[in-house]
Amino acid sequence: MKFSKKEFFYKIIFSLFISFFVFFLSKSNIAWLEFWGFLRIPASDPFSDFKALNIFLKYKELGFNPYLANPYSDTVHSVLIYPSIWLYIFDYLNLNKPLNLEIVILLITFIYLFVLADMFYRFKNKYCKYLIVFFLFSTSNFLLIERLNIEMILFCLVYFAIISRNFLNQFIFYNSALILKIFPLFSIFIFIEKKKQLLIVLIFSILYLLIIREEIALIKTNIIEYALIFAYGALSISKAIYLYSTKFNFFINDDNYFIFKNLISFVIGLSAIIIITSNINFQDKIIKSISNNEKMFLAGAGIYIGTFITSANIDYRLVFLLFTLPIILDYEKQSLKILYMICLIVCFNSLIFEGGDSYSFIYFIKASVIYLLKFIIFFINCYFFGKILSKFVNININLLRKT
Repeated sequence: MKFSKKEFFYKIIFSLFISFFVFFLSKSNIAWLEFWGFLRIPASDPFSDFKALNIFLKYKELGFNPYLANPYSDTVHSVLIYPSIWLYIFDYLNLNKPLNLEIVILLITFIYLFVLADMFYRFKNKYCKYLIVFFLFSTSNFLLIERLNIEMILFCLVYFAIISRNFLNQFIFYNSALILKIFPLFSIFIFIEKKKQLLIVLIFSILYLLIIREEIALIKTNIIEYALIFAYGALSISKAIYLYSTKFNFFINDDNYFIFKNLISFVIGLSAIIIITSNINFQDKIIKSISNNEKMFLAGAGIYIGTFITSANIDYRLVFLLFTLPIILDYEKQSLKILYMICLIVCFNSLIFEGGDSYSFIYFIKASVIYLLKFIIFFINCYFFGKILSKFVNININLLRKT
């Protein structure tokens, strides 16, 4: 018990120190730009992604649809790409007032850092601890904190859903994440152990998506297809190929790009399904209770696989891959663990490789190598996803044969 109190004290001190350092750093624009510039992070207005929600709230108050461009649209934050619930939250908490906004920013940063520290102490494997430290000092994490992207909030909510011991808390945390941004839907397999609970959560998720289906369509239209080295996903790949194709007069153009990008998503999705299902033993078996490490993996891998197939993602979303560490790094094959760690360390710092002429041969080689590593991460996670699911998928083959 004494040791637990000591750990808790360390987590509090670490989180307070870093969060207050970042907060006070943001008070000086010059210091902010110089500090992040030294770390090779393209800095702008402190916590710009989070503060941008006040811009969209202003559009709404002026009578404009925040999902559509208007005469007062900001040059960077012109259209909303989040569910509108965020505007109601900002309005209710009066986050247009500087003091309220600063308190919330400090609180979010503190909780996020506390979660990272809690994971560091929770993971027993020393390599898991090393990779958490590597991520803490990675460009992906620096960019996440500098922008205060809402991925920080979603990461914490999914983590709390995983470690919660009762269904009600899990349900609240998971659905909070889902409501705030749609992609946490891919973490739904944390409920796989008890099928009735999974069904309840699935029904709620589907109902919510149906309710906001019009917003989803607008969000999908507004999402930027990032063709960058520090991005991942089927839409990033298809956009990059499209840009090269139009630049050098290849076969992909405006007339067939829509079909092409959906074909890329379909092929990657199909490959994921094949790898996952080929590692599932559908025979009747005794289902064991699910561990926190298994729930973490299903959440982290599910989000990475799902977002890889369906969208274009900036690499700070790789934070969810921290959930996959205990399962993969406890695997008996040393070569696979080393490969996975190398891929993660490089991809966590992919922003370092960004820059230069996007159509140069050097940029093409850099992008190809980084995306190859992200594909390796993708396929490894698909493999283990099938292995973990296999423990909890129970189909009576003999009964099917009789019917």
